[in-house]
Amino acid sequence: MKNKKHPILPNNFSVQLINSKGDKLKIANVLCHLNIYINSSSYYTYSFIPTNSNGKVNLTKEQIIQNTELKHYYDKTISIERTPVKFDFMIMDSNLINGMIASINNYLSIDIESIKLDLKQRGLTESQISLQISTIEEKFNSDRKLLETLENNQNSKIDNSNGMKKITEFWNSESDYNYEIKL
Repeated sequence: MKNKKHPILPNNFSVQLINSKGDKLKIANVLCHLNIYINSSSYYTYSFIPTNSNGKVNLTKEQIIQNTELKHYYDKTISIERTPVKFDFMIMDSNLINGMIASINNYLSIDIESIKLDLKQRGLTESQISLQISTIEEKFNSDRKLLETLENNQNSKIDNSNGMKKITEFWNSESDYNYEIKL
């Protein structure tokens, strides 16, 4: 990091889904999204965070670091930036998720043999093709895992008719933060 300081992150971060009466909603696999703002126009993202069977997301600082761009340079031995850190935590839109499912299914339906033929027609050598196919197969496997997560989502059970369900707050210290989203 240029300024040799790291942003404030919570030690533990949790969000509980509740109904309009304030009762906890016990609904698993509602996919959520977290934006952690660096400044007014840049942020780190962590997507596809599922709720547990109790309708709750629980994240540790380590999970946040490992699932955002912070994993590339976060160093807990450097000093902390004392500026409060803005974040948005939201329930992902089911239409967006369904669009992603369709796109990934389309991508995964591509035949490896046709990819090899295309690469050969583009002038790649057999060793280059082999390397590319290995990378493509890794991506396919990763996308299959993501697809499974997306297909198991319960976001369509969340009523967003009154707008996106979202929390916008600030972390002021490296503490535990607990929130609720009323549905």
